[in-house]
Amino acid sequence: MSVTPCPGSTAGTPDLGDIQKLVTRGYNFNFSWHLILTVQDPVDARKFLRQLADDGWLVGADESWVNIEKRCKREQSMPCALSLGITFEGLQKLKTNERRLDVLRDKAPAFAQGAYHRAASQLGDVEGSAPDKWEVSFRPDKAHLLLVLHANTEKALKKAEDELKKMAGEKAFEKEWARHEAAHLTTDPKNRTVHFGMRDGLSNPKILYEGPEPTERGEQPDPVHNRHRLGEFVLGYDNNDGVNPWRLPAERPASSRIPAAEQSKELADFFKNGSFAAFRKMQQHEAGFRTFVQKQATTLQGKHNLQDAEAFIRAKLLGRWDDGKILQAKDTMVSGPTGPAATANFDFTGDQAGQGCPFGAHIRRMNPRDDPVVPFRRRPILRRGMPYGEPYNRENYKKNDGEGYDYKDDGENRGLIGLFFCASLEHQFEHLVGQWANDTPMGTNNRGNARDPLIGLNDLVRHVYDIPLSDTTALALRGLTPFVTTKGTLYAFFPSLSAVKQLAEPLAPDAGTNRLYPCETGPASP
Repeated sequence: MSVTPCPGSTAGTPDLGDIQKLVTRGYNFNFSWHLILTVQDPVDARKFLRQLADDGWLVGADESWVNIEKRCKREQSMPCALSLGITFEGLQKLKTNERRLDVLRDKAPAFAQGAYHRAASQLGDVEGSAPDKWEVSFRPDKAHLLLVLHANTEKALKKAEDELKKMAGEKAFEKEWARHEAAHLTTDPKNRTVHFGMRDGLSNPKILYEGPEPTERGEQPDPVHNRHRLGEFVLGYDNNDGVNPWRLPAERPASSRIPAAEQSKELADFFKNGSFAAFRKMQQHEAGFRTFVQKQATTLQGKHNLQDAEAFIRAKLLGRWDDGKILQAKDTMVSGPTGPAATANFDFTGDQAGQGCPFGAHIRRMNPRDDPVVPFRRRPILRRGMPYGEPYNRENYKKNDGEGYDYKDDGENRGLIGLFFCASLEHQFEHLVGQWANDTPMGTNNRGNARDPLIGLNDLVRHVYDIPLSDTTALALRGLTPFVTTKGTLYAFFPSLSAVKQLAEPLAPDAGTNRLYPCETGPASP
């Protein structure tokens, strides 16, 4: 069988202007709204997509858009940047060509099946996180389009939402658009935190571009150990192994007279520069987490200050100190952090025994870099997201008769809304969450059996978290429970800007057949 490579599949300078900026660059706005839409009329829904493309809502990742945040502030008439994801059910509702859907069924089965049907078996979403308990908007029959809006004010987001609804009209989508709001807890883009009180935004790998590399002003490239080829995140390019999994076979369907290579190129052009994402809403249980940390710290503190002991425990669970500084083997409850300032430029080659960052720590599982104990496949993902809900005010629960707090659930719904981009949901996102987060951590010196201490499904009695302190001593933390509940997950395809225009073309008269509509060339199928 002959093979036609995806255009641009070999190493080369990518067309960043065709890749959605949220995928490769992200944004630094303070607020984001995530709108989930249900397609009602495919004809009007396609017109809506066309207007998004024509009116500049969708933003490419090329150099000219690096400072879009500044442009949004300066040019009041400019719409806020919007990122577009489409579920497999959404592509079906838009009456996307069946050959495209067949490629997705074959090469991206997790996307085709959807998170709702795979969450229990592949993500560990059971009990309180089971799909039947998710928010309604994440159901497959509801989640078709995902619109991600970013702005520095909620007023700007509301204005954009109103404008989008006006553009969509009455028939394109169901009247109710599910809105999932998020906002950074700090306005300083260099000091982002999440609800558990930890520094955020330091774990993302960087893309190893072939050719000229786009960089933000003042940005320093990361060492090679934290960089990955574009094909790990974007379709149509070589991955870390030098392989482009999105090469398409040049097979000729019996129902078409169009040359096989031409059809393969049409399909390759459609998928190139797109990316898959897991959109995941996770509720964080602050009272439970803080109670656990305080209990462990009280047991360990001895002569030490309770606050210092708590900071030490949190650092060992996450893998960094609260301020983002890297854990060192010599760090103690007394010394606190002794290493360099917060950075993404490090690996674990100098900490092979896990005496600084434990093998079971959250960041060592989710982004192991060049950890010698990790198998050949690194499974990187690009993380985009923001917290949601009001911060937890622990001062409301200060004990009157001594040090510490009597933490209570304040009833506030808070957590993290995350978008996790990759080229393979099965081999990257699902493997990270389903296996590396919910299995015994890798590491020959590890004595524990706990799952990820922040997001794993831990059992109160059975699981023990191991914190190596030396070659012969370790702390064994018991009493871990799930500190996060999944409120919903959907798998979305973030198409290239050119693919959005293809999806926006009017439906062909024979929509739903194997013809490559709407702009198919060559003789029509018999």
